Amino acid sequence: MLPVHYRAAVVTGFLLAWSCLPALAGSRAVPAGERPSLGAADAPVTIVVFSDYQCMFCKAFAVERLPEIKRDFIDTGKVRLVSRDFPLRRHPRARPAAAAAACADRQDRYWGMHEILFAHQDRFSDEQLRSYAAELELDMESFDRCLADPTVEARIDEDLAVVRQARISGTPAFLIGVERDGIISGTLIIGFQPSSVFAAEINEYLEPDPE
Repeated sequence: MLPVHYRAAVVTGFLLAWSCLPALAGSRAVPAGERPSLGAADAPVTIVVFSDYQCMFCKAFAVERLPEIKRDFIDTGKVRLVSRDFPLRRHPRARPAAAAAACADRQDRYWGMHEILFAHQDRFSDEQLRSYAAELELDMESFDRCLADPTVEARIDEDLAVVRQARISGTPAFLIGVERDGIISGTLIIGFQPSSVFAAEINEYLEPDPE
C-alpha cells in the first residue's frame, strides 16, 4: 500500500484533474443585484462568481485565475466581475466568513477581506475573523454591529435563493454573459477551470454578432 503522504497526493491530484474538466452547464439568468464588483459598470461582459470561502477550488480560482482575468479583461474594460456567496452546508464556517466579508464591504474593504479569507482558509473562528477586520483597520465597533445585523444574514440568504433559482449545484460557479435591465444572462460554468475556458467564453460574448 502507498504511504499516507503519497495516497494524499494521488487523491489531491485526482481532485484537481476532476475540477478542471470542462463543465459548461447551459444557459442561466440571474439578477445583477447590489454586490461587490470589480471593473467598469458599463463593461460589455459580466461574470458572476458564486463561491464558498472554505472551498479549495474557490481559493484556487481567487489565487490563480482571478488575477489573470483581472489583467486581461477587467483592467482593460471588457469585463465586470460580481461576487456572490454560496456557503455550502458541509462547510460550517463558510457562512460566518461570508458575513465578515459583507461587513468589510460596508467599509469599502470587501476585496481586502476576500483576499485575507482565502489566504487563511482554515482559520475562521470568530476571534480570527475579527482579527482580519482589525488587520484591515476597519472600525471594529461598526464591524461588530454589522455582524449582529440581520440584514447581513438576509444578504447571504438572498444569494442562496439565486443559487437555487439558477440551479447551481457546486462551487465555484461562474455565470458569464451580458447584463440587460438588471438581469445577467449567459453561460454557467461549474468548477475550477483552465484559463482557456474562461477566455473562450468571455470572447464569445465580446465578439459582435455577424450581420
